Amino acid sequence: MISRRSRPAFAWLPAFTALALMAIGVWAGMWQSKRAIEKDRIEAHVLAARDGAVIHVGPAPLDAAVLDGRRVVARGEFLPAATLYWDNRFAGRVAGMAVVTPLRLAGGERVLLVDRGVVVAGPDRSRLPAVGTPAGTVEVHGRAYLAPRRTLELKDNADSGSLWQNLTPEKFTTRAGLATQPFILRQSDETGAQGLLRAPDAATHEEGGMTAAKHRGYAFQWYSLSLLVFLLFLFFTFFRHDKPSRYP
Repeated sequence: MISRRSRPAFAWLPAFTALALMAIGVWAGMWQSKRAIEKDRIEAHVLAARDGAVIHVGPAPLDAAVLDGRRVVARGEFLPAATLYWDNRFAGRVAGMAVVTPLRLAGGERVLLVDRGVVVAGPDRSRLPAVGTPAGTVEVHGRAYLAPRRTLELKDNADSGSLWQNLTPEKFTTRAGLATQPFILRQSDETGAQGLLRAPDAATHEEGGMTAAKHRGYAFQWYSLSLLVFLLFLFFTFFRHDKPSRYP
């Protein structure tokens, strides 16, 4: 039987513990809510980029942040001798190496890194698969995206030769000495696609992770935990549960 206490059963240790748990829950809920707002901005950008007009890329330097996720087209000549194999990349659920070939843009010397697709490789990374490259002037269609954050390197000095663990336009510029557009083009047309796997064309953000809806769900859970702790603290402070007597 539940009855109200004649005097509140207040103790400092339970009160401090309840206050700490409530503070943690509110802080975590606010953090998740903030992340949800950030993901809303990202998702809105992706939707706008998906339906935006095609942008023609030339040798003039462009703002990578503005182009992220946009459909782009570039014209120029591939530089097959500078082809890189970007390890641990995916096409859908298939893992392999992304074949990245710089495209010298028509009308200048600046190059654009073109992610042409993924090739499945064997366990021996010292033997890179041969991939043909179209010769002459080509027109490449795809989506622009920012290079992802640095990933784990399986060994020191892993980016030696043609096999790289991490790839960014800035890093390529330093290594190759070529002026490079500050984004990567993920190719979607069939130019030079022999043996290469490609994921469906979509404006995706490289960060990945949870959606805004999931962040809001976690925020609701944290806020609910704080409320539950508060209600339990009030209950045990002002009420008590009397066990009924086993004997009349």
